[in-house]
Amino acid sequence: MGYFCENCANAWSRPVEADLEVYDIVRVDLPNTTLYGTVWQVEGDRVQVRGSGGQWLLWVERWRLILY
Repeated sequence: MGYFCENCANAWSRPVEADLEVYDIVRVDLPNTTLYGTVWQVEGDRVQVRGSGGQWLLWVERWRLILY
């Protein structure tokens, strides 16, 4: 996965997590926030992540996740 910062023109990359499993702890990098939660389901390029205590349940693209 590649990133580009429009403000400072820096570019960097990181691998996309390929070995996610249910109950893994992940960080979700969204455009306006960062969330932390537990993998609930994995379907192809999408992953369902559950917030602590079931506060939220969200489908996100796999490339937005960082495995903890």
